[in-house]
Formats: sequence, C-alpha cells, structure tokens
Amino acid sequence: MRPLLPALALALLLTGCGARITDANLGEVKPDMTTKEVESILGPPSRSDSPPELKLPQVKTLQVTRYYYEQDGETVTLTFVGDRLASGGVVGRFATPVPAEK
Repeated sequence: MRPLLPALALALLLTGCGARITDANLGEVKPDMTTKEVESILGPPSRSDSPPELKLPQVKTLQVTRYYYEQDGETVTLTFVGDRLASGGVVGRFATPVPAEK
C-alpha cells in the first residue's frame, strides 16, 4: 500500500493544475465547433446549463446549451445550438497573463 501513496498524491496534485484559459486559446474556438471540439481546446467548462428547448412556430425545436468558463473572477460564456457553437456564441474574455521576467 505504501508505494501507491506517492503515486496517488501526485495524481491528486496534477488534477488541481488545470490549464489556464487565455484569449489566445479562446481565439482558437470557432463557430460551428462541437462541444467536444471546444472541450479539446479549453477543457471541461466550470459549469454548464441547458435551458428549456426553444420552440418557435413553424420551425423545428432547438436545443441550447451554455458553457461557462470561470477563472480569476472572470467568466466566458459559450452558447451551443444543437451541439454546435453558435455564431457570436462566445461572450467575454480573459486577461492574457503577463509573462514572467527572466
């Protein structure tokens, strides 16, 4: 059991070190990408919701999902319609971190 303890501690430590989202990688997200494609760039969202389906007369029902990415008190919202990122579906941005001086 002792050899597993350091490996478990390292795994827990690494899961807390998620990738930071910047305007650069947010800029890689393009309209019509699927939720999986967006997650492959930004990682899983901090939270998501799916409001009731939007029903329009004489038009098909649309499933809308919103992803919220929260970091350092800022929030970016991505809106998907039918599992595709909507045109204009990215609202907000993150401050780009200033590189450390060498």
